[in-house]
Amino acid sequence: MDKKVAIVANKLYVEDVLAAEEVRCTLPAIGFQTADVQAMGSLTLPLIGLLEHMEMSITQIGLDKNTAVINKLEKQTFELRWAQEKATSDGSIVVEGCKAFLRTIPTAIPSVGIETGSATELEGTYSVSRYQLFVDGEEVLLVDRLANILKINGKDYYDEVKSLL
Repeated sequence: MDKKVAIVANKLYVEDVLAAEEVRCTLPAIGFQTADVQAMGSLTLPLIGLLEHMEMSITQIGLDKNTAVINKLEKQTFELRWAQEKATSDGSIVVEGCKAFLRTIPTAIPSVGIETGSATELEGTYSVSRYQLFVDGEEVLLVDRLANILKINGKDYYDEVKSLL
């Protein structure tokens, strides 16, 4: 089994245009609404077709004209690309590429802290309606809330629900 070592570099594209490099980004969690059933007491089960709010955050160092591009108050497509090293079972280190595509809209315009001798950090948060993740060229996740898609490793878990409607 390969071991992931570290992320070497990343770039953020907004609507296919390079907007930032070396950002810190937290991709959204996929959380499910739950229901409690009686089974030797209470048992909480996920409702696979009902998702919690998806949100991502991007922290960039420094203020520039792309700050306004990243935080435009309209739907945008973000593409985050990163290269990560992995140690293979034979002991060699190789680099693999990862990509995340996200349809977003900002939930707030980030505050700007200014302090002499310190770098300015801006953290924006974004509501996500579509999230697609690729690792080493293969799609591992696709969640499109508006198209009713919940696909993990090629299996659409919402297909059964769609087939009944």
